[in-house]
Amino acid sequence: MTDDRIDDSMDRQLCDRRKFRLGFILFIIYIIGYTLFTLAGTFFKDVLMMRIGGLNLGVVSGMAIIISAIVIAVLYNWFACKMEES
Repeated sequence: MTDDRIDDSMDRQLCDRRKFRLGFILFIIYIIGYTLFTLAGTFFKDVLMMRIGGLNLGVVSGMAIIISAIVIAVLYNWFACKMEES
């Protein structure tokens, strides 16, 4: 019985490591996107003032950053649940 708990514990640790790594990778992807958006707002204001469909690129890219955070959270939740099941 103890051996089963050790195996379960080891599987749990492996699953936790995989979830952490996935979350960290998704976090890095988001940070890169947010950093690029911030740098564009700081150094390339003219580019962000371009009009796209009646809105400036700054507003469109800002909304894209917010939506990407939601998508990343949903993706993490989906993949983490899949990891828990297997």
